[in-house]
Amino acid sequence: MPILRIKLSAHHTRPNRTKVTSPSAPTRSPIPHLRRCRIQSIIQQASAIFPRPTIFYTFHPDPSNPAFHTQRLLSALRQLLIVTALILTGFLFATALRAPAQQLLNPVGEAVPHHYLIAYRNGSIPTGFLARARVSGFHIVPGNAPFGISVLDTSSDANEAATLAALHADPAIDFVIHDRILSAHNLILRAILPATVGVTTGPPTSPPTTTAPYDTYYTSSLQQWAVLQSGGFGAGIPGGPAHGPWDTTMGTGVRIAILDSGVDQLHPDIAPHLAFNLSEVDQSSLTGMPSPCDDGSPQDQQGHATWVASLAAAAIGPGTGLLIGVAPAATLLNIKVLERLPDPSSTASDIATQCSTGQASGLLSWVIQGIQDAISQHADIINLSLGTLVDLGTGEGAGLKAIFDRVTYAANQAGAVLIASAGNDGVNLTSPRFIELPAQARAVLAVVASTNPACAENLTPTAACAPGPVTLPYYSNFGAPLNAIAAPGGSYPDGLAPDPDTAISGWIRGACSSGIANTADGPPSDAAHSFGCFNLGHVSYVQAMGTSAAAPLVAGAAALLRAANPTWSPDQIVAALRSTATPTSTLPAAPLLNTPAALH
Repeated sequence: MPILRIKLSAHHTRPNRTKVTSPSAPTRSPIPHLRRCRIQSIIQQASAIFPRPTIFYTFHPDPSNPAFHTQRLLSALRQLLIVTALILTGFLFATALRAPAQQLLNPVGEAVPHHYLIAYRNGSIPTGFLARARVSGFHIVPGNAPFGISVLDTSSDANEAATLAALHADPAIDFVIHDRILSAHNLILRAILPATVGVTTGPPTSPPTTTAPYDTYYTSSLQQWAVLQSGGFGAGIPGGPAHGPWDTTMGTGVRIAILDSGVDQLHPDIAPHLAFNLSEVDQSSLTGMPSPCDDGSPQDQQGHATWVASLAAAAIGPGTGLLIGVAPAATLLNIKVLERLPDPSSTASDIATQCSTGQASGLLSWVIQGIQDAISQHADIINLSLGTLVDLGTGEGAGLKAIFDRVTYAANQAGAVLIASAGNDGVNLTSPRFIELPAQARAVLAVVASTNPACAENLTPTAACAPGPVTLPYYSNFGAPLNAIAAPGGSYPDGLAPDPDTAISGWIRGACSSGIANTADGPPSDAAHSFGCFNLGHVSYVQAMGTSAAAPLVAGAAALLRAANPTWSPDQIVAALRSTATPTSTLPAAPLLNTPAALH
């Protein structure tokens, strides 16, 4: 999603950043009118080049709808033009969008002007370099030093060509790139429907009493098929096979870091094992990126991270919520690196409407710092349901890949298993020119999506669930260079009948955010409002689909492996997941996660 950081003059001093580690929200910086206008102006310019979808798809991929065929024709023509242009320049780009509609025309993340990531040759920042940079007019953004990376700002009127030339000329510098926009992989959600149909309003934000219902989406319905398929069963827990991976472990002692939009810290499925809350979202008035949609605190004001975290490790037993995650005894680390931004495709004039369909995005520098935070907190698993497509044919593409490789390999060497979703753009990544990051960074396990065999993919509206083969859903990125495994991501149909809360479905049920406690839905311009679950208000559960689900389901499986084999290295855990994944003729894109086999 378009998200840009506004650069101020280099002589401004940046106040010390306070890392928020408690549920209370930090004091919000005022959002100057001119700053907001400039943010919107640049976002709109970027959107004109790279259109983005809204948070949920209003166009159903209906083969019987004439608009469907029009969309496919336009998509085919667009792809033909892209391929032709690349052939003329000596390149062949065969990305073949698989989804019939609502895909990104170009999911390549935007570069941020006048904001640079600098990697040094020896892996550490040279003595005196930052002092010299200040004298030369750069502003230093703290962080990332353990990776031998620094972040520098220049004023918005600085000559970028001259700046880059000066930096490239320094013998201590390995490479320089612009900071880059990363986004939570956009989910496909139900449109706004009554709570009994599309979204279930869960228990209140405070943990329920032991007499309240718990785990019922797992024990008394078919709504948690994705967790079951990912190895979340056994130990005699009703709702799945009596014996399975949980006979061995439920993930006790394993720490899963969720780098995303922040989790709902009071959600009853999340709170019992939530051990750490931190926001790396920089909303300072001088160098940050204030958003009228999000206060920047660790609390989830988007919904994405809460949904993701619940699939990996929703707690089990009395006093918890209605879900169970794959590793229900694992510890969760909440590291917020994305914030809700106004929807650049919105035609509304009011900020509340623009924010209501806004997506979660952040800067590469925030994500890098978040990975360092996860290492410092001794994370065993790092989940990254976010990313951007990178063109290695551009001047900065190789540098961006090298930055990610340096950071993810350092995390791997520190003992963390890194798992990333492959993206929801329907792109064939076979061409070596285009890659998805961080999914294709060094030491990262990429995950594509798969469908529910009890409700096989059917894009016809009103279709009923019927058994069928496990396949790659229409939206999932794919391609051999990903070296991915597959895990449930969901697809159509929704399977509402006979009861939308218990019926089998192609969608994936997960937790969602109720926003900041004791607030109503809306922009956080005062203490009485905050956004919560996407564009659905303050609700506790939602059904959605996307590779953002597939990654945390594998993260939960990795947590079970770590708990059962505490001496294994990250490479051994990943090797076990890959070697035991099941090849399927109907899903040639990647073998399917097989957690029981990995454990034994």
